[in-house]
Amino acid sequence: MAKREGKRQITKKNIRMISSLLLAVTFVIAYFCVLTVMLPKHYDVKVGEPSPYTIYATQNVTDETATAALKEAARNSAGVVYEIDETRIDACMDGANVFFNGISAVRKQAEMMRGADVLEPVLSEEGWGDALTAEQKANLCVMTAPNLNEGQLCAVLAAGVSDIQFLKDLVLPKMQTSLDAGLSEEVLDSVKNTCIREVNATTSLTAGLKNVGALLIDSYMEPTLVADENATVQAQEDAAAAVEPVLIQKGDAIIKRGDVLSAEQYALLGQLSLVRDGQSNLPLIFGVLLILAAVFALYTVFLLFIREDVFYDTKRMVILTVFTVLVLLVALLCNQVDARMSPALIAIMLTALLVCPSTALALTAVLSIVMGLMACGTGTPLLGTESFMMLVSTFASGTAAVFALRKTESRGSLVAAGAIGGAAAAAAAAALMVLERQAFLSMLLSIGYAVGSAMLSTLLVVGSLSVWENLFDVATSARLNELSNTNHPLLKQLMLEAPGTYQHCTTVAALAEAAAERIGANALLARVGALFHDVGKLRRPGYFKENQKSGENIHDSLPPLESAQTIIAHQKDGVTLLTRHKLPSSVIRIAGEHHGNSLMTYFYYKAKQAEGGDSVQMKNFRYSGNRPSTKESAIVMLADSCEAAVRSLGDTKKEAMEEMVHKVIYGKMTDSDNMMTNAPLTLAEFTEIEKSFIKTFGGIMHDRIEYPDLEEVNKK
Repeated sequence: MAKREGKRQITKKNIRMISSLLLAVTFVIAYFCVLTVMLPKHYDVKVGEPSPYTIYATQNVTDETATAALKEAARNSAGVVYEIDETRIDACMDGANVFFNGISAVRKQAEMMRGADVLEPVLSEEGWGDALTAEQKANLCVMTAPNLNEGQLCAVLAAGVSDIQFLKDLVLPKMQTSLDAGLSEEVLDSVKNTCIREVNATTSLTAGLKNVGALLIDSYMEPTLVADENATVQAQEDAAAAVEPVLIQKGDAIIKRGDVLSAEQYALLGQLSLVRDGQSNLPLIFGVLLILAAVFALYTVFLLFIREDVFYDTKRMVILTVFTVLVLLVALLCNQVDARMSPALIAIMLTALLVCPSTALALTAVLSIVMGLMACGTGTPLLGTESFMMLVSTFASGTAAVFALRKTESRGSLVAAGAIGGAAAAAAAAALMVLERQAFLSMLLSIGYAVGSAMLSTLLVVGSLSVWENLFDVATSARLNELSNTNHPLLKQLMLEAPGTYQHCTTVAALAEAAAERIGANALLARVGALFHDVGKLRRPGYFKENQKSGENIHDSLPPLESAQTIIAHQKDGVTLLTRHKLPSSVIRIAGEHHGNSLMTYFYYKAKQAEGGDSVQMKNFRYSGNRPSTKESAIVMLADSCEAAVRSLGDTKKEAMEEMVHKVIYGKMTDSDNMMTNAPLTLAEFTEIEKSFIKTFGGIMHDRIEYPDLEEVNKK
């Protein structure tokens, strides 16, 4: 006993070592994939020298130097922003009005200089030139600003009051309009010339007054647009902000081999961390190592303490490792195309289907972090916008898909589960991009990648599921549903060649499915196992009572040992047939355990009576199978025995049926063969199984109306 216990401990220790080794391999490959993406490759290049390499951009990056040059050009082209100087307009117009006031003063002063006794009231320009001395004319010319010349003075003095007013009404509005519109240095001369031409075109004025108007316009029409420094700076910055960044796409050649490296190209390589510049990769290497070590440590703790059944199941650990490693390598390839492509859903969905949903949820958390790190790329911040988006969308899609797969029982519904996962990923990506205020087109592209990755992954899962089911010998719900179809060759053959056995199997399937569902076991596996548990009878269907015609029993003419060996063989024959048809091992196990190593008491006692007690060996009358080792296998054994026992009662009352069911189940629990020793069932579960059988039998063996004999009715 001690040796056997020690052997079990060693075996468990070995399994623990294998599982730990598989997790370590997964960790190393994940670390390699992340570092391959994140770790920059450094090139030994110098400015002004030919590059010995063609260097490509490792990710999308903005050419800061070229973008800065375009921004500076935009600033320079933005020009100066002007504003109209109202103060200067008022000063110009005030000066013009003062000029006309000065003209009035000049005219009065000139009249005084003529003297009041002069008989001629009006003088011509020549008359005024002769009437005043040179000194008087000089004194009068300086009375206005700007000063008049002698000809202009004479023209003003010779003009009538209405002419002066007409000149004023003509010139001042033109000046006011031009000044209010805003005059810059560049257009000032042009506007002045236009106004002077308009004045000169007036026929109501003398040439001298036109010269006075031109003098006034030339003197008091000044630039009224002044530079607004704040507005100018703002306009320049707006122009710079409107410049689209110069984007270098991932895969574009930054410099080709043999080309001389410019300072701008070197700066771009520095942005991508493709030149060393004394930088060390050790912080990145150790940082990623610590993150992944913490993630995989928690993952291992989860498997070891929460999913111990998975951790100590070598097959399921191999499945988990294969899917994880496969997806990591595919993700590495996808990252070379676009970091937003994620195949994580392949491993998550297959793990949920072939291992268990809770392990798939744990794997979702692990792959979310790994995919997030891989989305960082070279030279980008750790867990930046793109990285965090990948982490969240992968977690959302994986979690949603796993919960959607809980009710999946057909391959078609896998597509719906994948679509739900894709929708969750798209919603997460859209929410993050709204928070980041990303452009609408960029949001649509990210949503497209999320949904596209999820649906492509789902199609790969659906297409390859049969391969994985057969390769790893796993009975998924979809596969079991397909096997429960009566179109399966073995079931069709059983229906045609052994109809009694087929009817027995369908009844046992109904009993087993209901009981398994009641105690929380795999109801679908129990049903399929029950449907196929007696296919071994196809080898000699006539040797079994349910297939024999009334009154005929082949065993009446056979020795008890031969009869027993023939019937015992059906359990082994069933295993052989199921193996040949490549049914899941869990179904084959049920067929191989549904009689366990129980004794065929009927033929055993018949042989003892015929040959004598000492010459009959009990081992020759025992089945060669193992005792039931799973809940489903035990349920099928109990259902098989109860169905046969209840059927042997014939058409009887409910009380007799209940008593027989209880007797059979109690007998399997307590008989000397200990058939339920290895079955992981509790006493409470045995009780629930019994209640379920009774309920199912009640539905099958319902009372029917007893119809009268037609001959008796006709006689009456």
